[in-house]
Amino acid sequence: MNTLPFWIVLGLFLSPWLIYPSVLISVSMFFRKYSSSWKEPEEWPSVSVLIAARNEESVIASRILNLLEQNYGGSIEILIGSDGSDDETDAIAGAFRDQGVIVHRSGERIGKPLMIKKLLELSNGDILVFSDADTVFAPSTVRELVTPFSDPSVGCVDGSRRNSLNADTCESIYWKYETTIKKLCSYFGAVLGATGAVFALRRGLFMPLSSRRADDFELSVMTRIQGFSCVFNGNAVAVEPSPDDSKQYHRLVRIVSWMFISGALLMGKALKKRNFLLFLQLLVHKFLRWFSGLLFASATVLAGFLSDGLFYLILFILMCLFHATAAAGLLLKRYLPSKLLFPYYFWLMSIASVNGILRLGNPVETWEKKSEGRKN
Repeated sequence: MNTLPFWIVLGLFLSPWLIYPSVLISVSMFFRKYSSSWKEPEEWPSVSVLIAARNEESVIASRILNLLEQNYGGSIEILIGSDGSDDETDAIAGAFRDQGVIVHRSGERIGKPLMIKKLLELSNGDILVFSDADTVFAPSTVRELVTPFSDPSVGCVDGSRRNSLNADTCESIYWKYETTIKKLCSYFGAVLGATGAVFALRRGLFMPLSSRRADDFELSVMTRIQGFSCVFNGNAVAVEPSPDDSKQYHRLVRIVSWMFISGALLMGKALKKRNFLLFLQLLVHKFLRWFSGLLFASATVLAGFLSDGLFYLILFILMCLFHATAAAGLLLKRYLPSKLLFPYYFWLMSIASVNGILRLGNPVETWEKKSEGRKN
């Protein structure tokens, strides 16, 4: 059997997980546009913090207090958008109006993107900070988010999201890897996608793909398409609980169903702007990663057909061991150390990605607050 198909499929699988990070590490050794430290601005710009909330009565008061207590040298404007909440979210948030908090209620469900756009219309800040209702900022997070904007070439700043739970989950383990990639990309101003819980944007660069879209991924990528840099500041810390794996699975389905089309549109815009680096990043870091499970499964089958040779037999056995470890993680998750759970998490994310792609015709735009965990 011809070995070329196997190596093509294996190469495509390894591109987002091994080849892409290796290239970033190699290039960063010789060229860096930005460092990991930033000069503070001479004058701190005004900031508007935008939070879309849906049934967040248990956390909205502490969230507002957390923002009011930020150690920031300029003015901070807090805007809360209640998306058809049917609990006490509106009343609790409204109690802070005398402290300058702006509360906007939508009587019908409109979804987070449209709510963010409405809050933008009501805001006045030069820098827009985006976050979630169940997030907690470190005392200096707003300050750290704003500091890199002292460089006029910076258009978007991504912060560091951390897990407040003791246990590792699908998202928290993956996020450790993703944070490393963001740090490497930040050296070139090429961070791909921001963290919805903690990122900032120059007001004039708020440009979603359409009137119904305004999420963290699109806004940060559109910043780069407009010719500005997107960087990562690990000192801008936001803490929130990661959902358990069941909730995270459904959340990943929702995210991919929403991002797949926008990713394709952004690739087209990157080509029109001749931003080939951004095009390749979207292709490798997003699209090939979403198809990782299918590529790895195909590589395993192809290795099986080639297993009459010793080299390919060893590869086939190793791949099968990976799949077996994933199955063990599903059955014995609470008894295995987190490092041995990576195969299980890989397949959980991969299956969710495929499910999200299959739902392209019916992406989820609104969210519901569950009794535990984050929005789904």
